[in-house]
Amino acid sequence: MKKEYTNRIQRFRTESDLVRRKSERVAIARMVLFLAMALSCWYFIREKQPAGLLIPLALVSGFLYLIKVSGRLRQRIRFLELLIEINEQEIKALEGDYTSFETGGEFIDYQHHYSYDLDIFGKHSIFRMVTRAATPLGKEQLASRLCDPGTDPALIRQRQEAVKELTEKLNWRQDFLATAREADWERDKSRNVQSWLDGPDRFSNSRLFALLTRLTPFIFLFLVSSSFAFRLSPFAFLLYLLLPTALILYKTRTINREQQKVERLFELFRKYQGLLQLIEKENFNSDMTRSLKQSLEHDGTRASEIMKKLTDILWGLEVRSNLLIAFILNVVFLWDILLMIRLERWRKRYREDFGRWKGIIAEFETLNSFAGFAANRTDCSYPEILQGTFRMSLESGGHPLINPSKRVDNSLAFNESGQIYLITGANMAGKSTLLRMVGVNMVLAMSGSPVCAKSMSIVPVRISSSVRTNDSLGDDESYFYAELKKLNRIITVLLSDPPLFVIIDEMLKGTNSRDKHAGSAALIRRLISLGASGLVATHDVELGILEAESVGKIVNHCFEVSTENNNLKFDYKLRPGVSQSLNATFLMQQMGIVSSP
Repeated sequence: MKKEYTNRIQRFRTESDLVRRKSERVAIARMVLFLAMALSCWYFIREKQPAGLLIPLALVSGFLYLIKVSGRLRQRIRFLELLIEINEQEIKALEGDYTSFETGGEFIDYQHHYSYDLDIFGKHSIFRMVTRAATPLGKEQLASRLCDPGTDPALIRQRQEAVKELTEKLNWRQDFLATAREADWERDKSRNVQSWLDGPDRFSNSRLFALLTRLTPFIFLFLVSSSFAFRLSPFAFLLYLLLPTALILYKTRTINREQQKVERLFELFRKYQGLLQLIEKENFNSDMTRSLKQSLEHDGTRASEIMKKLTDILWGLEVRSNLLIAFILNVVFLWDILLMIRLERWRKRYREDFGRWKGIIAEFETLNSFAGFAANRTDCSYPEILQGTFRMSLESGGHPLINPSKRVDNSLAFNESGQIYLITGANMAGKSTLLRMVGVNMVLAMSGSPVCAKSMSIVPVRISSSVRTNDSLGDDESYFYAELKKLNRIITVLLSDPPLFVIIDEMLKGTNSRDKHAGSAALIRRLISLGASGLVATHDVELGILEAESVGKIVNHCFEVSTENNNLKFDYKLRPGVSQSLNATFLMQQMGIVSSP
């Protein structure tokens, strides 16, 4: 993939240079046309020839056209710059550098069943590794998928097929991401779009305004025609100009206030239109992507066409910034009021559809995120999604955030529901990494993503963990009590809504050894009695005796540590049995914390 990304960077840079030169030529032509328009308008007014004003009016259309062309060229340059940036970021991602992507820190929830424990969000997180979402709702959707992927096997298989399909659509995925990144989504952090959609109507409910916008163009044409046929006095023409001008001035404050709201959203709506258009134009084959695409319509009209109506209205409002153009258009069409009526009618008719279309865009961003991850990772495979009671097999599984050249993969299998892997081992031997590796790959599997494993099969199941615990001075809550709350949450779910896969690292860390052993043994027995499946890591090797009393429900596995040339050697390989290694005292001696005997 690195060669592919490098070639794309070179191609986009070449095209960008060509578009820049064309943009410079259009800018010159636009300036010349504006001068011609201003001079002709001045000349015919000075010569008292109202009919001659049709010439600058015709030049207005050419000037407006060049404004659009210039805007499209600037947009294309920005688009190409974003494509270059995207491919540069993908090259870094291939090397394990995800610093160009967002951390998802705003989604960190210390009370979530597993996301904090498994580093789903944060500086070194799964979200940062996979995200290719740019819209606020797209990021929320991806975060939601990683936090609650669901357990419906049929839905997960549909996601897999969609991700597989999008993995092969590199051009489309990058065009989609670049289009989304063109907009400044920070402007919608306070939900300005939704606020505008829910706003009141001030023009479209007025029959008088509707009538005036229909009559004004005909009155203007009548006066121009009369000036030819009857040599109408220029003063009569000027008197007419006062009427629409006075009406516009009367409503200027209201129009300006509404324009200020929507002009900040103009680029966002244009990007939504572009994203919808990209979806509509692409040919999809998977059930999920085709279904999403087919939902982008209203009474047979495509969503992008409806959004274009809105962006055309907003573009028309931007013309108000040019006083000469705005004056001519208001005299002829009562332009400002006409556009406000159209804007409110659009809002009233399509506000519900627009919310649904944003959700579809967000779903494509989520699928594209996993597709980008799949395209970049040759060490990943798609898991087999099974049905029935819980079981799972993971062959050569690794943590996707660890460099493959340094990673040690492990395999394990839950052949039936209700099995607990009891993992023992010395400090730094790999217990916590194994727990997170299994949990992360389960989340990815149920999200429809490839997993970091040679192969995997799983019956989808909900996850709850107790791996990382924080005390809270603000809540007057001790470290130990915080852990008990997490363990109680696990038991509560098992009692109310099983099945559940539990991930627990070093239970009851805040108590003495004897109490800890008794409490840990009691908890494991309770988990078994409630039918829990999962992983429990501990330093307490004496808990290994529980395997004998569990009749196959508890399976002992361990990580061992050896010494070589007076140095500890970690191989990070999971083995059957109970660990025999101790390393805490050895490490303290090596660091000079305690003296050697």
